[in-house]
Amino acid sequence: MTIGKILQDPQFTEKFVLQKLLCTLCGCTREELRTDQEREVDNNLYQKIFTAYQAYVVDQKPLEYVLGHVDFFGKEFYVDESTLIPRPETEYMITATTEFISEEMEETEDAVLLDIGTGCGVLGISVLLQNHDTFCEVFFSDITPESLVVAKKNYDTHIDASKYDARFIQSDLCAFLDNYKEYIRSKDVVLVANLPYIPEKTHDEQNPDRVKKREPRVAFVGGDDGLLYYRIMFQQLISLKQEA
Repeated sequence: MTIGKILQDPQFTEKFVLQKLLCTLCGCTREELRTDQEREVDNNLYQKIFTAYQAYVVDQKPLEYVLGHVDFFGKEFYVDESTLIPRPETEYMITATTEFISEEMEETEDAVLLDIGTGCGVLGISVLLQNHDTFCEVFFSDITPESLVVAKKNYDTHIDASKYDARFIQSDLCAFLDNYKEYIRSKDVVLVANLPYIPEKTHDEQNPDRVKKREPRVAFVGGDDGLLYYRIMFQQLISLKQEA
């Protein structure tokens, strides 16, 4: 079967999804889908495309999980169902952090980056990619070990292992800093965090079924008002400062 015939097959009603699957599984661009429609797709590859399409349509699996990656700030990051799918609006945090570093921090090469509640690691990794010569060390923390595995995979894909001293730590937010407080106090520190922020009732009543069924609830729900984990994190930081 050719790419053109697959694209015209009426059983594939979600054309955008089909095109994304074809590009990923056939290793081609959207432009090539239009110009190379006579390209043959063997039966094994067709079955992979069909199975992936069914996972999205029937099983309500988000497309990023089906593809195994998400495009974020110009890079491709691995994701699976242990991590939240990064949203495009989160990219503004990278821009804001980079502006802060440029405008507010004195020139340095030994600052420390903290990525709290890292998930798949897009925040910390993207900040490092945008600020190559600012940091000497980076801490990625998350309460779930599965997320840290994903973050480490993305880090190894995008970052030169010799560039930074990187630590991946299972922790309740900033609790791990108790073991590093003397070291941290002597450094310039940049902290990024995109913690669960949606009130529990809002998540249960307003999020789409695809999100509620597949994305980890723990990565969304931040208590009754959505701010629970931010309060906990700031209290942890205040306590560290008071102990100075």
